[in-house]
Amino acid sequence: MTRPLSNSLRISFLLVALLAMAVRVRAQTATNITGLYYTGLASNGGLQSAGGQDANWNVSYASTNGGTSADSTYEGAAYVISPTQISDSGYTPNTSTAQWITAPGATNSGGTSPNTGGDFLPGNGNTGSNEGVYIYTLAFTITGTGAAGTIVNSAQSQIQITMTLAADDQYSVYVNPSGNGKSIPTGTASATQTNAWNNTTQIALQNYGSGGANNATFKIGVNYIVIVVDNTNSQTGSSTSTATNASGLLVYQTGAAEINGHPIPEVATWLPLVGVLGCYGLILLRRRRDPPLQPAGA
Repeated sequence: MTRPLSNSLRISFLLVALLAMAVRVRAQTATNITGLYYTGLASNGGLQSAGGQDANWNVSYASTNGGTSADSTYEGAAYVISPTQISDSGYTPNTSTAQWITAPGATNSGGTSPNTGGDFLPGNGNTGSNEGVYIYTLAFTITGTGAAGTIVNSAQSQIQITMTLAADDQYSVYVNPSGNGKSIPTGTASATQTNAWNNTTQIALQNYGSGGANNATFKIGVNYIVIVVDNTNSQTGSSTSTATNASGLLVYQTGAAEINGHPIPEVATWLPLVGVLGCYGLILLRRRRDPPLQPAGA
């Protein structure tokens, strides 16, 4: 004869089911973010040596004529700027975990020795045929369920990535723009700053909030942070100069990343509790099924 489940066993199974449903609901949206790296790091996560290639940030597009056409000479993995050059250029200092980077092909102040720690690149004026445009791109991943490329709904997962930046001379930040950094983005940037080489600014990229706070669109799968750095040589308007001058980018996170107000990862905190309650339910079930011990001689 089939015996009815006890109330305690019913409650245990109900708790396990509810928690499993909660995990599934949360997993249908964003659950984790990986691949957010500071500038100037090696493949092992430590600081890259001056003149070495950055393992994560790339110059995905470069133009020495204001965006009229691309110049592949300055595209590829970014290079770490030497401390001496940082000081000479008047940049805000490196941090203990991040370093200034520049586009491949950058030289020393004399226009020689490319990719050895110098930061001199073409660029003069903030418009016109001699403006230098260098687009730095970082690919990172948001995990969760759903097809890759699905936009993360802020009603389910509120995502925020906090970053601190400095750049020479000015920058505009985008998240997942058309072309993913292989062309100059159109539309409104998530953040902008001019004369940004000797100071840092903290920005928040997020898919929720009112007004300018809701400034980013995130997707399940691979995402791109795209930073357009204009090398203007502190000149406004068009310039006839073709001289090279210092240019670079520094990025580090101070608030890291959050999903629904909690530091990532999130779902992992649920799994141990589900496991404990599951074991508790199995213990109760076994006790219910096992016959009671009989006293000796019975």
